[in-house]
Amino acid sequence: MLSFSRIMLRCALQIPNLSPYCVPHSALRHCFPSTSSLHSHSQSQLLDEAVDSFTRMLSMRRTPPIIQFNKILGSLSKTKHFHAAVSLFQQLQVRGIAPSIVTLSIVINCCCGMGRMKLAFSVLAKIFRMDYQPNTVTLTTILKGLCLCGSVERAVRFHDRLLAHGLQFNQVTYGTLINGLCKSGHTSAAIQVLRKIPQYGIAPDVVMYSAIIDSLCKDTFVSDAFHLYSEMLAKGISPDVITYNTLTYGLCLAGQLKEAIDLLNHMMLTNITPDVRTYTTLIDGLCKEGKIKDAKNVLAMMIKDGVKPDVVTYNCLMDGYCLVNEVNKAKFVFNTMAQSRVSLDVQSYSIMINGLCKSKMVDEALNLFEEMRRKYLVPNTVTYNTLIDGLSKSKRISCALELLVEMHDRGQPANVVTYNSLLDGMFKNQQLDKALMLFIQMKESGIDPDIYTYSILIDGLCKSGRLQNAKEIFQDLYIKGYLPNVWTYNIMINGLCKEGLLHEALALLSKMEDNGCLPDAVTYEITIRTLFENGENDKAEKLLREMISRGLLQG
Repeated sequence: MLSFSRIMLRCALQIPNLSPYCVPHSALRHCFPSTSSLHSHSQSQLLDEAVDSFTRMLSMRRTPPIIQFNKILGSLSKTKHFHAAVSLFQQLQVRGIAPSIVTLSIVINCCCGMGRMKLAFSVLAKIFRMDYQPNTVTLTTILKGLCLCGSVERAVRFHDRLLAHGLQFNQVTYGTLINGLCKSGHTSAAIQVLRKIPQYGIAPDVVMYSAIIDSLCKDTFVSDAFHLYSEMLAKGISPDVITYNTLTYGLCLAGQLKEAIDLLNHMMLTNITPDVRTYTTLIDGLCKEGKIKDAKNVLAMMIKDGVKPDVVTYNCLMDGYCLVNEVNKAKFVFNTMAQSRVSLDVQSYSIMINGLCKSKMVDEALNLFEEMRRKYLVPNTVTYNTLIDGLSKSKRISCALELLVEMHDRGQPANVVTYNSLLDGMFKNQQLDKALMLFIQMKESGIDPDIYTYSILIDGLCKSGRLQNAKEIFQDLYIKGYLPNVWTYNIMINGLCKEGLLHEALALLSKMEDNGCLPDAVTYEITIRTLFENGENDKAEKLLREMISRGLLQG
């Protein structure tokens, strides 16, 4: 009969052995982040000291016990210098120094931290070959590593094999597995694990429930999330602030703001102290619905309760003001942040630049963009897109094109949104040839146009008197797999009406519904107005009655 170790080695791992190799001390720094990328100079110094100590110990005539090496490897693992720890371990292997179970467990943690799961399994195989027994912590680490690498199904299979061979797990293991399943979108599987674990003698805890509740809320299954929340309470499992934060987020996402405020009050009554994320989530939800006054009241409550707003809180409030076109109040919040010693981030500037552009204050937006760069904040694609859109709408196309070049030079990828803004601006500025060249450049850059790109293109061609080209592109959309939306149809119908092609316009109006797109008020208004202008009163009145019957116009 095979031993447990051999069974595990054969059925669970089947991974090639670790091939040790030596990395010289002088070359070691190529295996882990350079000094410039470490968190601080002191960390770099500690790393150097650890490497030097390890190397001196290796060169001693009488090799110190393995526990001394483990201390250094453990220290490197805790400070996330995983590459360094693995490289030093490989030197141990070359010198023929036998590792302990602790050594190998540390190395597995490092491999998982680097996402080197094949290497982690090789080390696990070595544990079994040496007749050591891995503990639950080590096996949980591997499960977590698999989940972080996106190999959640493999993690489940690995768990099942270990369980089948009598290995016991704890709450941390199942919390890790459930979290991994939720993060990868396997919420139903996570719920199944939650239901099964009492059979293994493991009691579900707040971490497991919170992970599933979070996943359900993000998928907008808020009622299911509250069902689990009620189940928690019934089982005597006390929700923590994380549980409430996820529920608050779900309610805000579903637009149930009254319920979210009620939940905040319930938290306080049950002595759960809301944190900055609780308040910020609620403020963000209220701002997105345009309820700025309520958001300010929550902010006041937050400050009164001694919870300091952070940059995300202020960003949400600024974004809210910009959404309701109160850009001056957003500017006040922006300036308040700087005075309150809250570090402005890229998102803060992007929100403010967006608000200024939408209020046609493009010069102020450009000044903020320059201020960002003076503060060594790197604009991202959203920042550039916002400014390019503002410049394009204000007919400053050359300036917008300069930013497109700058994006490329600075390694910020332009996307379909970038090009749509530029194309729209060019067509509206009657730069037809330049727009068509940019469209070609866009496709050559590997960026696929979307239905909005084609709608902008069709609109520009119609308004430039190139209706035949517009019709060809429109007719080609279905062949290319694009579904025209109501805006696309309205553009084409308007183009046909302006050229007096009423028969074609009416045919396209009839075809809309056949293609799963309902006409809106604009569609009817374009067609009815053109029919009246051309003396087709009966047809116009028929469409008018149809429009009223669909509730698109009050009779």
